[in-house]
Amino acid sequence: MRDSAISSRSSTRRARRDAGVTLIELVVVITISGILATVLAMFIVRPIQGYQALVRRGELVDAAEMSLRRMSRDIHQALPNSVRIRDSLGNTNSVSCSTAGVSCAIEMLNTLDGARYRAGPGQIPGGHNHANPQYWLSFNGADSDGFNIVGFFQNIKVPFTSTTERLAIYNQGVSGADAYADGDESSLPAPTSYVITRPSVTTFGIDLDGNNPCSPGVPNPGGGDEQCIKPSTSFAFRYASPNQRIYIVDTPVSYVCSAGANGNITRYWNYPITAAQQTTPAGATTALLSTPVTACNFSYSPGTNQRAGLVTLDITVKDSASGDQVRLLYQVHVDNSP
Repeated sequence: MRDSAISSRSSTRRARRDAGVTLIELVVVITISGILATVLAMFIVRPIQGYQALVRRGELVDAAEMSLRRMSRDIHQALPNSVRIRDSLGNTNSVSCSTAGVSCAIEMLNTLDGARYRAGPGQIPGGHNHANPQYWLSFNGADSDGFNIVGFFQNIKVPFTSTTERLAIYNQGVSGADAYADGDESSLPAPTSYVITRPSVTTFGIDLDGNNPCSPGVPNPGGGDEQCIKPSTSFAFRYASPNQRIYIVDTPVSYVCSAGANGNITRYWNYPITAAQQTTPAGATTALLSTPVTACNFSYSPGTNQRAGLVTLDITVKDSASGDQVRLLYQVHVDNSP
């Protein structure tokens, strides 16, 4: 009888075990699991979200900084006093673009190289005497026999023949000494003297100086360290540079900011010089640098011959999906001493 009772209780316990969990037990498990999931989410999801936000902001900074560094490099290479700023509304020097349809542009004349021209006699050790005025650049009228460079151009490999580049001396960026006005091929008649040459009127060649003044192709017998510039036609520079500086210029370069929800910064180059600045240069080669750009602020203080100019570049870029935005401010010193 007792054995029968024990067997019955054992059977009951086995039946309960085989029946699974109760509803109360299931609710308790779900509740505990939910609490654990919530706690884990606080420690895992937020760091992941923070990392994703950090990556987005990093990409925005990289996009804006790339544009600013490229602009800075071109500004440093600009012909002195050739930086100019304008927006599509006609404002100059200090412009702001933050609405769709308004664009801001900063333009400069790109220099390939620079050196000092010979303006007087001198004797190179072991070389020939430069007492002959034909070695010098003349400012008393048209110079038809060429002139010497003291030393060498650093980026020009001789012999060099130019049909598109220009020579520039003492650009001041003001009326009467403005490279944009003198270099505008569409402005006729061409001036009789320049601060920058026009390729349609004057081309030039560069080579080592020879036995005779400015004889390209004839090696310098004395081993002198000079190069010679020979123009295709007689030409005259309007003003002498106090520091005897001469520059080789190729084309203008512009950076145009079109702000707004789909705004961008685009680089323009390889287009003609125009007296009036264009906010969308015609006939240019272009490259997209940054997008989306929601705002741009450009300003320029030209300084003086004794004090560097200052260009301030202020760009805001935004991620449209997350709404994250980054604003970068960059200032570039400009050597305007011609």
